[in-house]
Amino acid sequence: MARTEAMKPAFSAFALQWRHLFAQYVAEWRIIRWLAPLVLIHSLVYVFLVPPWQHYDEPGHFLYAAYIVRGGIAAPDNVAIAREVADSMYRHHFWPPDVRPDLLSPHPPGIPTDQRHHPPLYYLVMATILYPLRYLPVELQLYVGRLVSAGLMMLTVLAVWRTVRIMAPDEPHMAIVLAALVTMAPAFVDLMSAFNSDVLMNFAAAAAFLGMAIMLRDGWRPSGLALALLGATVAILTKRTALPLVVPLMLALLWTGYRRPIHRWIYVLMGVVAIGTLVVSSVTVTDKGVQTQPWLATIERDYLRVSLVPWLMSWTDWERAWPWYRRTVEVAHSHFWVRLTWGHVAVLPPLGDWLVGGLSIATLIGLVRSTFIRHKDLSLAQQRWIWLCLLAVGIAWLALFGRLHPLPETGNTYIPRGRYLYWAVLPTMWLLLLGWQHLWPAHWREYSPYVLLAILVGLDGAALVTLFIFYYH
Repeated sequence: MARTEAMKPAFSAFALQWRHLFAQYVAEWRIIRWLAPLVLIHSLVYVFLVPPWQHYDEPGHFLYAAYIVRGGIAAPDNVAIAREVADSMYRHHFWPPDVRPDLLSPHPPGIPTDQRHHPPLYYLVMATILYPLRYLPVELQLYVGRLVSAGLMMLTVLAVWRTVRIMAPDEPHMAIVLAALVTMAPAFVDLMSAFNSDVLMNFAAAAAFLGMAIMLRDGWRPSGLALALLGATVAILTKRTALPLVVPLMLALLWTGYRRPIHRWIYVLMGVVAIGTLVVSSVTVTDKGVQTQPWLATIERDYLRVSLVPWLMSWTDWERAWPWYRRTVEVAHSHFWVRLTWGHVAVLPPLGDWLVGGLSIATLIGLVRSTFIRHKDLSLAQQRWIWLCLLAVGIAWLALFGRLHPLPETGNTYIPRGRYLYWAVLPTMWLLLLGWQHLWPAHWREYSPYVLLAILVGLDGAALVTLFIFYYH
């Protein structure tokens, strides 16, 4: 009897915990059941508004999957499917009126741009989906792929929303605002509604950041660890662009294992040790100079597609690289926000790039201002999440500049676009909102996110009007 009485408080606590979890689940489901359809519908507008093949690199991404459907990237039937795609591109006015692909040549017509150097994960997934549809017109197959992308866009936004609910549980309205900001970013949703491997990478990266947030809050929770590791793995196996995701992931794992404050000098020491270990294990000095180890040389050839020693040496030529860095900031920032399809459709006139640039500079000022405010009400997990976002965005831009190297001795080089930053869209939008809020006086700060959201809604509306006029007027 005494034992039964002693068990009552434990049972009551258990029941109360499950009641709380159930109530939380019901409350969150009420939001998901309207947020998810709205995001999906918004993405579908872009799916059907943009004509076939008019998304960035879309023909090449589609052909890679279509080649796999027909037996592999070197299958004899590849010329036939390439002709079908080229003919469809011509019929949908992809090229100027005086340009017509040669559909009678024994060789496949020239179609921009070949994607067969990318890892095959995304294309295997899409080939599996397209296989039952392989005898349908290529345009219908393309739209099926776009529908898959719209679904992944919806899941990406839900991952953003859920991350905010974890890291800012006392501000549920901020989760909706940040999810809406991601939804309304014109260039992002434009890419996320395309037949493009970036879509899977961006979703997987958002899922990885969600897993990191869960780990920072709850420690070694299986769901958080699985999301972080699986999301990062899928992103990296989809595109090499996501390789920098390893850095915030490793830091999140460190913070999950050590849940107390760490002195800044410890971080410096760990960074020096990590870099030193990486250098010692990666390169060797021979009669021919500094060379990479065989294991890294294989990665260079099959995955990175760049020789690391010349790449690293190119970084030291700061004087030659600086003009390219400035140009990259201009181009990447514009393409991140207001450049659509193949980058040739601008949401705003040239002055608009300066206006959006001014918005980013203002939020940077607000972000710097926020560092001088003591966040006494933030938990250690929340503080670390902000630092994780800063690291991710910094690494994303550093990797973007890295795509310039090794710089050519003469002539121009390829300027990387803003889409290479989208794997860090969740941290970027988080810092954008944080900086924007601290740009305003304290008594207006509560309402400032809605002003930023209104700006993004205006950009999104302008993007839809621009696309309609550009392609249909």
